[in-house]
Amino acid sequence: MEILCLFGVIGIVVVSLFFYLLNTARKKAPPTPASGKKDYTPVYVSIADKPLSIIQGMDRFVAEVNRTEKAGDKWRWVPMLIFFGGLGLAAIDLLLLLFGFFSFVFTAGGILLWIAAFVMARSLRKSDSHDFSPRYKGTKEILRTLRDDLRPGSTFLGHLDLTGAMLKTKVARETKDTQNRTTQYFRDEWLALKAKLYDGNVIRVSAIQKSKQRQPYTKRSRISGKYKTKPAKFKGTEHDLKVRIVVNPEIYQIGANPKVRQGQNIGKYTITALNTEGGIINMIASSPFDEVEHEGILNVLQSAYSLLQRKAA
Repeated sequence: MEILCLFGVIGIVVVSLFFYLLNTARKKAPPTPASGKKDYTPVYVSIADKPLSIIQGMDRFVAEVNRTEKAGDKWRWVPMLIFFGGLGLAAIDLLLLLFGFFSFVFTAGGILLWIAAFVMARSLRKSDSHDFSPRYKGTKEILRTLRDDLRPGSTFLGHLDLTGAMLKTKVARETKDTQNRTTQYFRDEWLALKAKLYDGNVIRVSAIQKSKQRQPYTKRSRISGKYKTKPAKFKGTEHDLKVRIVVNPEIYQIGANPKVRQGQNIGKYTITALNTEGGIINMIASSPFDEVEHEGILNVLQSAYSLLQRKAA
């Protein structure tokens, strides 16, 4: 009876492992995190080259990640084969038991194979890459749009930081409320771009995501008196787009445009600050949306540039 119970327990473990391996072999999209935002492949690109070189490098990186992912997919069913090998070894002991011979040697070997299958399946699951953020492709489109306006022989300068908007290194400040709960404020400058244009103007663009999250805390229940740990709570996000144009005074002067003023909406953005003193255009546009497309960024740039008036020859 004890032997049958032992094999029964092993059977339950085997069935659980089988469904785990089957679930691993079927590649699925990663779960959505608590913040409600999808996880993407973390990427950091230093933008310090000519536009074509930057774009080609970004394309090569995507191709390399996809190649690695496809190579890993070929091994996805190997843990399942190892699992069935262990199942075959356990079947030998079960067959011997039916003939009156007790043996646990083959089953022990099968258990070792199952452990190996589990470890390999975990490794393959961890090696799965996420999709690339839409900002990755959007940044390439921004570079493509601006490259024809770039001064000949000059390069872009800046970075594309898609490593994560809520890393510990990006905590700008912390506050505590009356219940001693800590809220962290994150500042993620995911795009910084500087370029000297063909007409002599110098343009700077900074896209910043600001997020807020209340950290986990322990609270005592008024009814039971027991302490309970509350999980972190995502409190929302917004975007700021800072545009700075140092105007070439030999060609342009800064004028007025009734469609470009503080409080004006430009797609998902709203102009929250505008200053044109000293021959420099400083504009800040804010958006309450979780995500903004590259077209919105280009529209804000175009609006800032519309304040320029070419001087008479």
